[in-house]
Amino acid sequence: MNKEMIFAFVKRFVQRTINVCVWKVKNSSYELKAKHIDWLNDENFNREKDFVPITDKPVDRDKIDTKTIAFYLPQFYETDLNNKYFGKGFMEWYNVSACIPQFTGHYQPQLPVDVGFYDLSHPDIMYRQVELAKMYGIYGFCFYYYWYSDETLLEKPIINFLNNKDLDMPFCLMWVNGDWTKTWGTNGKHEREIIKKMELSDTDDEKFFNDTLKYFQDDRYIKINNKPVLMIIKSRGFSAERTKKFIQYLDKRSKEYGFDGIHFMTTNVGYGEIDTDGLGFDSVVEFEQTTSKMATSLLDLSGRFVNPHFKGRVIDIKTSLDKGYHLIDHNYKTFKCLSPGWDNSARKAYSGSVVYQMTPDDFERWLKDVIKWTKERHSKDEQFVFINAWNEWAEGAHLEPDQKYGYAYLQKLKDCLEDKQCED
Repeated sequence: MNKEMIFAFVKRFVQRTINVCVWKVKNSSYELKAKHIDWLNDENFNREKDFVPITDKPVDRDKIDTKTIAFYLPQFYETDLNNKYFGKGFMEWYNVSACIPQFTGHYQPQLPVDVGFYDLSHPDIMYRQVELAKMYGIYGFCFYYYWYSDETLLEKPIINFLNNKDLDMPFCLMWVNGDWTKTWGTNGKHEREIIKKMELSDTDDEKFFNDTLKYFQDDRYIKINNKPVLMIIKSRGFSAERTKKFIQYLDKRSKEYGFDGIHFMTTNVGYGEIDTDGLGFDSVVEFEQTTSKMATSLLDLSGRFVNPHFKGRVIDIKTSLDKGYHLIDHNYKTFKCLSPGWDNSARKAYSGSVVYQMTPDDFERWLKDVIKWTKERHSKDEQFVFINAWNEWAEGAHLEPDQKYGYAYLQKLKDCLEDKQCED
């Protein structure tokens, strides 16, 4: 489906639903229709005003202390499991290209330029991704790692990366230790069907270590004080006792191979404050803005066209930044994470969470604040700032260039990293 077809569909959707939604606003039907169609045309066809072209001056990473690590989603190739439950040929682009605006001002669909609609079963695309990331100052990638006791899902891009040593980009893993579920759709119904259950028995510790060791031993793998960094997304994915036992085992085994242990990170996804000592974690990454304090600033959609089926949340990011919610301190070691946006409407249809009108300028402001916060609290060797994400297209969180903003977010990243006031 090309861009013109997508937006033609969006227009038909607007025209078809406008009459049943007119009660939501005080304007006349004619005024509302004209206003909405004008917005649609301006937003999706006249993008020259926002589009930033690619840079001709790559950043010099050797002069930058801040280590920006972008999360990397491997869900862009066909797998047998996804074929079975989501249809033949399914990959993340299916959700991305089918997304439509849910209210006036809602930027959807978000579609790629430069890298295009790629297939990660072929390693060639990763060369361009690494090239782009390094041009703009990204230090490394953090790959989503879907390990289960009997198999690893979506592992092909990570294996391709591992086997191509000339992809000279530091990297680490984030174990997504949760159930594989079928919760995506386009009709607003998101029954949680468990496709693959996440379990961790005593015998799995050795299996996990044996599978991850090949990554830890790679020269490109990110380490802190000779400790490979391993992130586990859910701090409470298992019982506290089981989690701590798992961590202690991997830490011990890693020392047999010349490491000084493993630096275990977790995230704040859905759990608020984390008992790092009780669980055995060394640090926490503020990964999920939509479940944190930042998500408490909600936007009132009254007075504008809204799809009557839309039941999601619209987050006012500017108010959150004004209130300093992105700079909250915790009683444990924390690494900040920011995002070039968030909008999971492509996955959740009518129940998504949308960070409203996130702009490159907002991202720059957020990044500068986070870099300063990090430098005040961490040593030079631990100047890590995480970005969600490099390519989370179905969640509206992508540094990869899109048709509206082009390379704007990457350019803001580069500008900030090269800013002496930011880096000194």
